[in-house]
Amino acid sequence: MEENPLNKLPDFMGTENAPLKQKIITDELIEERLKKRGLSSHDEYGAEDEDADYKKLCEYYDFELIDTFNGRADYFIYTETTADGYEVWVTTESDQGAVNVSEDIHYYDSDLNEVLCDQIRHGGGTIFVEDMEAYYVNDSLNTMFDNMIESIKAKIIVELEEEGYEYENTEAVA
Repeated sequence: MEENPLNKLPDFMGTENAPLKQKIITDELIEERLKKRGLSSHDEYGAEDEDADYKKLCEYYDFELIDTFNGRADYFIYTETTADGYEVWVTTESDQGAVNVSEDIHYYDSDLNEVLCDQIRHGGGTIFVEDMEAYYVNDSLNTMFDNMIESIKAKIIVELEEEGYEYENTEAVA
């Protein structure tokens, strides 16, 4: 008796006795792809190797933080003292003292996390930060590291979909 040619199909094509194997997108698969890139969704900025994490961030967003002005910064974050003795924070693209008071002066340093994140995300380049130990610098790097991981995960999902993977439950949730 002659063998049915359908029984010789590769596993991925399936047969009536061996159903089609689905290529499912899972958290584990995404994590595996992240690890191939030297990352993990469980990483926190600086948890294991802050220098390595900083280098990954700099490469991904194409920026560099400096705390010694050398005449080549693209953006500046520093403090100034007002005539009546208050400390304010200046965030500007100008190294020539052209500061827009309504946009570049911050009375509270709590605003600086968002400013630095925006500059890293959209401006990149060399960013002069007067106080690298300030809490807003570390907060910004933490935020941007998390954003980088999420962005890379989204790219991995697109790659997996292009390779024929799909989510197990593709029904819309109401």
